[in-house]
Order: sequence, then C-alpha cells, then structure tokens
Amino acid sequence: MKGAATWNENARGQAGVFETADTTSAFSFPHPSTVKGRVLGDLLAGRTITHKDTWIEHGSSRLAHHAYALRRDGWPVDMVEREVPTSDSGRTAAVGFYSLPQDAIDQAGERGQRFVAAVRALKGGAS
Repeated sequence: MKGAATWNENARGQAGVFETADTTSAFSFPHPSTVKGRVLGDLLAGRTITHKDTWIEHGSSRLAHHAYALRRDGWPVDMVEREVPTSDSGRTAAVGFYSLPQDAIDQAGERGQRFVAAVRALKGGAS
C-alpha cells in the first residue's frame, strides 16, 4: 500500500525501523524515537556531532555504530578526525566529528525537515 507505514520489530533490543513506501527519496528514515533516528535528526539539522554529544543528549556511547547503520541506509555520513585537548597535562586525543554533506540535507528536502521536527518534538522542542 503506497504511503503505508511498516514497523520492523524483528531486531532484538531495537525499537524497530519506521519507514514509509515513499519512493521520492533514496534515503531510509528510522523511527525518530530511536537513537539512530535522533542522531539522523541532529545531522539533518546541519549539526556536527561527536560521541560526547551523543552520550550527553541521547544516552548512547555508540555514535560510530549509528553512523555505520545510517550509511548502510544510504546516508552519506562524513567523519573527520581532529586532535582535541584533554583535561590532563596538555595531552590530545583524536575525536571523530560526524556530519552530513549539505547536498544530502538538501536532497532529503521537506521530508528531511519534517523528520527533524518530529525528532525535536520528541525531545521536547530542544534543538
């Protein structure tokens, strides 16, 4: 049925994947209440995020996994590794900064922005 929602509850420990039969996009949109969905919402909003952001905002220490899963779903998630200072004796650490290219955000279009709005609504309106 065109436009009908499907729900996959087969993945153990996962909340499921929410997709529609919309064929206007090459991208798959996870359910906005999942960590993967909230990460995608951050990226579609044009944010560059780190593991620390994902831990603080979404309670997950697995941003690399969520980026991998989004890539598998067709999202061209970029990661740039940067050296950042640590709090101990001037040591630096390599940290991955994740983002979506602007052309992918543009290609997601109105559907992508509706997805961002749905994620924000679930987060209580926070950006």
